[in-house]
Amino acid sequence: STRVAKWSLKIGKALGFSRRELEDLEVACLFHDVGKLKTPDLVLLKEGPLNPTEHIEMSNHPEHGAAILSRAKSLKKYIPAVRHRHEWFNGEGYPDGLRGEDIPLHAAIITVADSYDAMTSSRPYKIPRAPEEALRELYRFAGKQFDPRIVEIFCQVISSHPTLKEHLPSGG
Repeated sequence: STRVAKWSLKIGKALGFSRRELEDLEVACLFHDVGKLKTPDLVLLKEGPLNPTEHIEMSNHPEHGAAILSRAKSLKKYIPAVRHRHEWFNGEGYPDGLRGEDIPLHAAIITVADSYDAMTSSRPYKIPRAPEEALRELYRFAGKQFDPRIVEIFCQVISSHPTLKEHLPSGG
């Protein structure tokens, strides 16, 4: 979550977010997967693909996260980012099938940052991808899964990162 926050904050700064907006984005990032607390470890840590039942169990974590945050008045403002970070730009995501500009901006930002982090980090079920491969995947799914504007900004952020600028896809 801290890596996701780091990348998300760079996107937020590039978008001109105020200090308060950046603070809210950072907290939303730290809570983005809180719903996984209700997901069994057998599913979370499974090596290999999930079966249909396990996939449904995993897909419930955004709603679980929203329910957890709803218990504290001070955390309710983070619910849209947590609940909607698995929505797809083309409307094929979950839990509500939101599309395009209907997806909360913080959720769209977290989606790109978290996807990049997931692709480039070791997980129990996969080996990490090279940064350039992850960036190509973000571009490939821009306009489908990801907000193309956020992907473009993220790639600009990466291009200014001294150890990652060489990993930008050509033409990006």
